[in-house]
Amino acid sequence: VATQSTGSSGINAEYGGELIDEIKGTWDQWDNRDGEPQDNTILFEHFYHGFMAPYFTDYRSETTRKSLAALDMDNDGTIDWFEFKTYLVWAGREYPHVKSADELLDHAFRFGIIPAGLDQNN
Repeated sequence: VATQSTGSSGINAEYGGELIDEIKGTWDQWDNRDGEPQDNTILFEHFYHGFMAPYFTDYRSETTRKSLAALDMDNDGTIDWFEFKTYLVWAGREYPHVKSADELLDHAFRFGIIPAGLDQNN
């Protein structure tokens, strides 16, 4: 089966590449809010407000903290685009029939990020 590359997403179109590119546009807007040049990292607080708030009631809750820890794979205190993109690619592969960026985000959070956070021991 032939696949088609989708620009900056670096994954095949069949795994939500165009939707990931759309999410990356939102990411880039939040990436500039820390006063630093765009570096593909977002502070936890900005990531919460930009992406997590619909799924978590409080930025400082234990569940939120654990989900942020699950995303912060290199433990540097920020969320890197590639850490977040890992969950987006996974959701695109697991749920290939998603139709929108919002639906892809929803699947990444509800079936990937939130369960991974609940598995955190600290």
